[in-house]
Amino acid sequence: MELILVVSAVGTATTMFPILRKYNETIALWHVCFRFLEALIITVGVISVLSLVTLSREFVAAGAVNPAYFQASGVTLRAIHDWTFLLGPNFMLGINTMMYSFILYKSKLVPRFIPILGITGSAFIFLCALLVMFGVIEQVSVWGAILALPIFANEMILAVWLIFKGFNESALASIVEK
Repeated sequence: MELILVVSAVGTATTMFPILRKYNETIALWHVCFRFLEALIITVGVISVLSLVTLSREFVAAGAVNPAYFQASGVTLRAIHDWTFLLGPNFMLGINTMMYSFILYKSKLVPRFIPILGITGSAFIFLCALLVMFGVIEQVSVWGAILALPIFANEMILAVWLIFKGFNESALASIVEK
């Protein structure tokens, strides 16, 4: 699932860039860069989980050895995944969504409530990441879910809107006229 998330992060960034850059090329380019960084962070987490499989095979192959080395390595690999799961899909997502929501709000490419929900969701998911980072709440918790709800709603509503309605044609046409 996380590999699908990596592909979709890169896909949405590259797909939206040609449209977003017409309204604010700098922010659109930063969005692509941060989205790729998000994908890279998530990929590191996937590699750490896959490395646990290799570690467990090595443990079995080594036979009766001191398990402390393997346990320490396993705990480290799991910690890497946990941190990348926090930094990629939460921390970086807050930054990325803020950028494209700002452009969507200013350009009026979609109804205003969608980017407002995105900006709100960005602030909440960013706050959630900071609270988790400093040990105030657990990432997978009721508070984590509550803080993630607006960004989840934004992503689902935006996706459905773009699939069925697309961008506002008059807003697209206005940039061509400039």
